[in-house]
Amino acid sequence: MTISIIAAIGPNRELGKNNKLLWHIPEDMKRFKQLTSGHTVIMGRKTF
Repeated sequence: MTISIIAAIGPNRELGKNNKLLWHIPEDMKRFKQLTSGHTVIMGRKTF
């Protein structure tokens, strides 16, 4: 079994602010979808 972790953090180790992403980069979201489509994804309790 292979387990992979995908994470993006800001320069001060922040993950988000006010339950939102710190940035909006369409290419980044496209790459995330490409990497995770067809696989089980476990996210945090406030992630949707």
